[in-house]
Amino acid sequence: MKNIFLIIAIFSTLQLFSQKENKHIRAGNDDFFAKNYGNSEVSYQKALQENPESYEAKFNLGDAFYKQKKYKEAIEEFKTIAKEENNKLRLAQLHYNIGNSQLKQTEDFLKDKKLDEAIKQIDKSIASYKSSLINNPKDKEAKYNLAYAKYVKEQLENQKNQQDKNNQNKDNKDNKDNQDKNNKDNKDNKGDQDNQDKNKPSENDSDGDGIPDKTEKGNDPKQQKPRDTDKDGTPDHQDQDSDNDGIPDSEEAGEDPENPKDTDKDGLPDYRDTDSDNDGTPDSQEKDQPQQNNQISKEDALRLLEAIENDEKNVQEKLKKNKAKGIPVKSGKDW
Repeated sequence: MKNIFLIIAIFSTLQLFSQKENKHIRAGNDDFFAKNYGNSEVSYQKALQENPESYEAKFNLGDAFYKQKKYKEAIEEFKTIAKEENNKLRLAQLHYNIGNSQLKQTEDFLKDKKLDEAIKQIDKSIASYKSSLINNPKDKEAKYNLAYAKYVKEQLENQKNQQDKNNQNKDNKDNKDNQDKNNKDNKDNKGDQDNQDKNKPSENDSDGDGIPDKTEKGNDPKQQKPRDTDKDGTPDHQDQDSDNDGIPDSEEAGEDPENPKDTDKDGLPDYRDTDSDNDGTPDSQEKDQPQQNNQISKEDALRLLEAIENDEKNVQEKLKKNKAKGIPVKSGKDW
């Protein structure tokens, strides 16, 4: 009698155990198909509390993670199931879903302009689709998604190559600019040494800028005092920066200081002209303008992502025409 009672008790307990598990799974499925994915996640977790080995609850929990864009959690869930699974069709589904989650992670990396990470992740997605096909070589959806993932990788690598090319061109330009600057500095140093005495104040050049005092003072007979272009109280012939633009008169005067350079030919020599090239930008602002870096921008990343998403839509349309399901996660909800 004890044996009979014990068997009946065990059977009754298992039956009740299964009923509770299925109740939570059914509730989770109802929420899932109603797109209440957060609620479905909770129900599947409850089912797993009743039966931690429930394949349906674990698989559908991964689905719920995916639909909530919790791709990392979805991948972990599907991988955990796959470690203990021997059925080839189920393994094919699991690796397929892992590949889809990794594909979505690729797009997220791209949104964040993380091109290198996106390329690494699309490689993982390709590997997952290949694993799916090893277990089920006839799966048309896995074949389509593998081809699509390879296309995405090609687009990402093209963008990467263009970025590397732009960076290389920038480095070459920077190196050339640095070399030109070094050559100029060496030439200037030599010029400074050669003209050390020349640039010292002298009887005819009080500020040592190379421009004769008589030129800087002006020759207007109505002018009672020497010219003072920047009105700072120091006359031009004693002021090494007559227009106060931050550029020394000796530099703006040009190669022939006795006949100072007049770039825009407006009759006002550069050393007295605060916009010597008449481009609307003061010389003081032009002298230290920074160069723009050539790198991948947020706009470039978004354009590439948009192109990829458009191609994904085209793939899905093609799949629909072939009566296939396209890229959505395969669901184990057949009960």
